[in-house]
Amino acid sequence: MTMDIDNALGRIAGQAPHPGLDGLEDRVMTIIADRPAGTTALRTTIAGAAFALLLGVGSVIYPAPEARAKEMAPFGIPGPLAPSTLLLGAE
Repeated sequence: MTMDIDNALGRIAGQAPHPGLDGLEDRVMTIIADRPAGTTALRTTIAGAAFALLLGVGSVIYPAPEARAKEMAPFGIPGPLAPSTLLLGAE
């Protein structure tokens, strides 16, 4: 299926605009003008501050358990029959 894009765009350009588009710009500008300025930014700031406050209070009330380092064997599980332990046992 082949379609020549130039012909398709030419057909669209020749049609009358949709009647719903009449006055669209005016409606959009009216909605923007009616909206109070800064309301969304203020709400977001207040919500962020409240969340930070609750997080801070919650971390004081319910502290995380103390972290303790586990003993680590760099080359695997230390075994009682390792050559180093056998040599130390002979002394």
